[in-house]
Amino acid sequence: MRHQSRAIDIPRSLTEIVEENIRQMILNGDLELGEQVSESKLSEIFSLSKTPIREALLRLSAGERLIEIKPRCGSFVFSLTEKEITDIAMVRIMLEQGAIRAAMHADRTALLTDLEKNLNACESLRQKLDLTAYRKLDHRFHRIFVEHARNPYLSDMHSTITTKVLAMRNRLTFSQEYVHNSIGEHVQMFEALLGDDVEKACRVVQSHIHNGFTERARRLLSQT
Repeated sequence: MRHQSRAIDIPRSLTEIVEENIRQMILNGDLELGEQVSESKLSEIFSLSKTPIREALLRLSAGERLIEIKPRCGSFVFSLTEKEITDIAMVRIMLEQGAIRAAMHADRTALLTDLEKNLNACESLRQKLDLTAYRKLDHRFHRIFVEHARNPYLSDMHSTITTKVLAMRNRLTFSQEYVHNSIGEHVQMFEALLGDDVEKACRVVQSHIHNGFTERARRLLSQT
C-alpha cells in the first residue's frame, strides 16, 4: 500500500466552539463592554456544563484579551481606557505600515489586484449606506495588506488587536459622508501604491486609522 499525504479535517473541540460563540457575542454587542460574564448564564444559553465555558473564557483572556478575569470578582468583557485606545492604534499603524512594505516587496501585482477588487466592491456604498457591507469590506481592505505580507507572526499580532478594534467599531455609527471619506482614503492608499509611493501609502494609513478609529473610539468611551 502506497502512502499518500492527505489533509485530515480535525473537528473543533467543544471549548473552541464555545470560544467562538462568546467572541461573536462580544463583537455583535450581546455582551457589552465591561459587562460581567456569568458562567452559569452562558452554561444555560449553550446547554453545557461550566467546564468548557470556563476554559473558553480563559482562552479569550490569554489571547485576544477580550475577557478580563479578576480574582475574587469574576470574568468581565474587556473595556478600554483612553491610553489603551491610543496604544492599540499605535500598534495597528506600525503593523499595517510594515505589512504594506512587505506586501509590495513580496508580490506587488497580487496585492494591487486584491485591493482593486475590494475598491470595486465598495463603489455602491458611496451612493447607498450599508453599514454591514461597509464594515466587512473595510476590515477586508486592511487584512489584504497583512495577508500579502506573507508573515505569519505579523498576521497573528494583527489578528490579536483586530478583534478589539472590530468590537469597538461595531458599536459606532457611520454617516454616509464618513463612509464616502473612508473609502476615499482607501483609494488614496491604492493609488499611492500603484505609483510605487509606499511611504505616501503609509502616511495615509496612519491618518486613516487615527481618524477612523482612535478619535471615534474615544468618543464612544466618553459615552459609556
